[in-house]
Amino acid sequence: MSNTSASTFSRRTLLRGLGVSMALPWLESLPSALAATNAAQPPIRTLVTFTGMGFHSNHWWAKGEGEGMELGPCLKPLEPWKDRMVFLRGLWNEQANNGVIHCMQTGNMLSGATMSKTEVRTGVSFDQLMAQRIGDRTRIPSLVLGCEDAIPGLQDGHPLLYSSHISWSSEVSPTWTETRPALAFDQLFRTDRNQGSRRVVDAVLEDAKSLRRRLSVSDQQRFEEYLGSVHEIEGRIKRADKERDAGAWKPSLTAPDRPRPADGIPAEIPEYWKLMNDIVLLAFRTDTTRIATLKYCNDGSAETHTHCGAKDQHHQMAHTQPAELVALNQYFMSQLAYLCERMSEVKEGDRTLLDNTSIMHCSSMLHGNHDAKQLPIILLGGAGGKLRGGRALDYLNSPNRRMCSLFLHLIHWGGLELDRFGDSNERLTGV
Repeated sequence: MSNTSASTFSRRTLLRGLGVSMALPWLESLPSALAATNAAQPPIRTLVTFTGMGFHSNHWWAKGEGEGMELGPCLKPLEPWKDRMVFLRGLWNEQANNGVIHCMQTGNMLSGATMSKTEVRTGVSFDQLMAQRIGDRTRIPSLVLGCEDAIPGLQDGHPLLYSSHISWSSEVSPTWTETRPALAFDQLFRTDRNQGSRRVVDAVLEDAKSLRRRLSVSDQQRFEEYLGSVHEIEGRIKRADKERDAGAWKPSLTAPDRPRPADGIPAEIPEYWKLMNDIVLLAFRTDTTRIATLKYCNDGSAETHTHCGAKDQHHQMAHTQPAELVALNQYFMSQLAYLCERMSEVKEGDRTLLDNTSIMHCSSMLHGNHDAKQLPIILLGGAGGKLRGGRALDYLNSPNRRMCSLFLHLIHWGGLELDRFGDSNERLTGV
């Protein structure tokens, strides 16, 4: 570990208050924040998003290149962002085809490792390897979020724990996946959980007033927008808690299967997912972490997404593939469109946060009949100029179509040099 990386986050400009520490976004008036990273540009962030059980088999496709690129119906929400997207066909994790469905098709999603059928044992995921090797460059090594709690029990004697976790810190330990927005928010800003009654922005108000005087006019606007976004997100979390505490919550007419919200969890799925997206954005914007995973739903999810016309549970719909499944798949892709839009609004010098992020969306199977012989994968963002969008790449008949070969690209873009990861010792060609 170099002295530069070890002390980067400690030298980053912070706003402090009682029990609160707020890292600042990139501001041109404070070049020391970049000088501390020994880099001419802001850092590259790495985000993995996941939805279980694949997509509608007839409508997950992309073809062409550039402005002429065509997207299948499942991908339509990403039409405005297709110039920032790479569609990958044919990649797989070979070991995911050696066991029981669902639990054995998800546990090695980000590692490609062999999974034990008799005990919980797989491999360290690439995001956590990055966190262990270079996570000391930020206050939080990585952020691991989810919008659905783990599924307990066994499937044909195999641990369902596999189907609920994509991030693994060791061979036998999935990384704790935070599903509660309030606690995820606290990870970013609160250094003392006992000082949680005062709003974060209020706690650092004196520091903020002092800082404003040092900023350019354009940076003052960025700074105010940042403080406003923190305040707004914290307010949404607190409102969800007040509804619960006041007993005002009732089963939602649009999502009757949702449990009683707790710890800032909204009653409605769309608001819940948006809130978790916004927490990831805050984490990246402030350089609190550069590595994150966001699992929107489990493989084998029993949630019913009636907010987008679904009549059955997600798991059942994935098997039967009714017309409503396309609308649900489009809802999944709308989350990525939202992330792209918000990231593109955050300026970082001559680039944007989207330019400086590599996003990989993945699922555990191509579609609901448990086909994991090729996986639905898309890349978004710019990876600091290393990722060129507007392309559809086909690896189905390639001699190397290992997911771990793609992970070597993501690891490299994120700032860690490795010759090998999982079952691969070479990067994919053409990416």
